[in-house]
Amino acid sequence: MVGAVLTSVILLLAAAWFVRRAEQVPGRLQSLIELPIEWISGIVRGTGGTRWAQYVGLVAAIFLFVLVANWIGLLPGVGTIGIVHHDEHGEELLVPLIRAASADLNLTLGLAIIAFVAFVYFGIRANGVRGYLKELLIAEPAYMTPLLTPIHIISELSRLISLSMRLFGNVFAGEVLLATMLALAPIIVPVVFLGLELIFGFVQALVFALLTMTYITLAIAEHRQHESHTETA
Repeated sequence: MVGAVLTSVILLLAAAWFVRRAEQVPGRLQSLIELPIEWISGIVRGTGGTRWAQYVGLVAAIFLFVLVANWIGLLPGVGTIGIVHHDEHGEELLVPLIRAASADLNLTLGLAIIAFVAFVYFGIRANGVRGYLKELLIAEPAYMTPLLTPIHIISELSRLISLSMRLFGNVFAGEVLLATMLALAPIIVPVVFLGLELIFGFVQALVFALLTMTYITLAIAEHRQHESHTETA
C-alpha cells in the first residue's frame, strides 16, 4: 500500500510540475516526462482504430502507473528494510516497510478490475446494453448458445485473472530474485540484475497497457461485426 501511495505521489508531483512549467520548446525534464506519454499515445493512435482518442488517456495512465510502481521496487531499501519478527519456531521474518507496489496482488487485481470495467464500458458504449448482452450471451449460430455462452463468459472473466496474476507473478519473482542476489553477492552481480529488472519492469507495464488497449479495441470491434451482420441480414 505504501508503494502504491508513493507511486501516486510521484505521478501527481510530475503532473503538477508539468502543468506549471510546460513550455512550447521543452527542456530536458519536460522532454523526459513527455517521451513515454507520446510514445504510448503513438502506439494507441496507430493500432487502436478510429476511436483511439476515447481511451488513449486511460491506457497512458495505466502504463505510467505500472511503470513507476515497478521501478520503485529498484530503489535502495525498498523490500530490504523493515521490521523483524520471530515466528513460533524462532525464525526471523522481515516485514518490509516499503515494497514494490506491483508485488502486491491487491494492487494488480485493482488495476485489472479498472481495465475490466473499462472494456465492458466501451463495449456497452459502442453496442448499447442490449447489443452488448446479446453479443455476450447469444452465440452464432443460436443453437450453439448453451455450449458457447458459458465459454464466452469464462473467457471474459479470465482476462481479469490473467491481467492481475501476470503482473503480480513477474514483479514478485523479480523482487525475490533481486533479494536473493543481494544476499549472495552484494557488490557486483546485483547491478546486472538491477538492469534486467529495469527492462522487465518496463516490459510488464507495456504488456499490461497494450492488453488493456486490445480488450477495449476488441469490445468495439465486436460491435462493428455485429452491425455488419445486421446490415447484411
